[in-house]
Amino acid sequence: MARGRADFDGHALRVLRATRPVDGRLLSAAALAARVGTSKARILAYENNRSVPEPARIAELARVFKIPPDRLSASDARHLSVRDLRVHAGLTAEQVAVFLGVSRRTYRDVESMARLPVRDDGTLRIRLAACLGVPLGRINRALHHHPLAIARRAQIADHLTALFQQAHRTHAPAVVTPDDEGLRAVAALVQRVPTVVCRLVNNELVRYRRLLRGQAMAELETAYAEDEHAARAAKERRRRFTGLVETAPARSAEVLSSFLAEAMSARQWRAMVSLVDTGAEGIAVRHPSDADADVWSALLERSFVTRVVHVEQGVHVYVLSSRGLNAMRGEFRMYACLYPRVATPLLFRHLLVATQGRRKEPQPITTAEG
Repeated sequence: MARGRADFDGHALRVLRATRPVDGRLLSAAALAARVGTSKARILAYENNRSVPEPARIAELARVFKIPPDRLSASDARHLSVRDLRVHAGLTAEQVAVFLGVSRRTYRDVESMARLPVRDDGTLRIRLAACLGVPLGRINRALHHHPLAIARRAQIADHLTALFQQAHRTHAPAVVTPDDEGLRAVAALVQRVPTVVCRLVNNELVRYRRLLRGQAMAELETAYAEDEHAARAAKERRRRFTGLVETAPARSAEVLSSFLAEAMSARQWRAMVSLVDTGAEGIAVRHPSDADADVWSALLERSFVTRVVHVEQGVHVYVLSSRGLNAMRGEFRMYACLYPRVATPLLFRHLLVATQGRRKEPQPITTAEG
């Protein structure tokens, strides 16, 4: 039985028993007690919030009514923590760690700090959702709304606010270097080496400077509008750009945190690039090594690829899915920063050159992971 006390709403249990038939009839307190192996008095104590059931008992009660255990929670289910979800599933932290194939310490970081392992292949969230019997979106919300995750994003946003001042310099490139103190603080918060984070932050600086340019153009249009209608339209554009400029550090903090938490490994990204460059026919893999098999298995689990046919014994054909293509289209610039040694897909290369070819940046220091 799982340790710890659960977040439980006795009123929710009383309403279920009074309104939700089981096997065609409403259950009395005594009948419900018989189904979960306890006493009528104990059920009534649960319903009146005089007693809190153990997590395994909550799971039993939920199974009787065929509902998710979190329906018996006193908290807003949208903001349940990973620990709450585990407790409602009636599992110990050790059991979940074994299911995920990670150490107890690694899982403790997921639960208490909303930190995924840096070497995660992108499937830990999916496996955690399967283990706890909840949709993947519930896991993502639990991690996103964890107080420490919120605090980390706020700290990143504060550092980015200072770093983004580089974009306000005229007649000079908007870039930061790996030695910048604020950049190193961001790197520590996202658990990546400064050279990698430097490339990602400089990519965000390009977006930020584009917003500044739009804001300046809107101000000029407002000043030189030829009529009242044009002036109102220009003022609205200026207002919109001003709002985007003011919130840019916070939005970039969200983008960086989410991207790095869910990023494909270098081997996965290289495989995806090969799929895009190969075309619709896909890639045939014959007797893959264990490492290659893990790559394709992770991409399948994330629904980025499909395995369409077994041509013969030991041959698998993998094709890029629409989900995988959309993920690449939306994030190829960030992957170019994360893995600069992996060529950008031919399909997107002209877009990357169009945005990066106009600015001169310091050459990043190459590292083993870069």
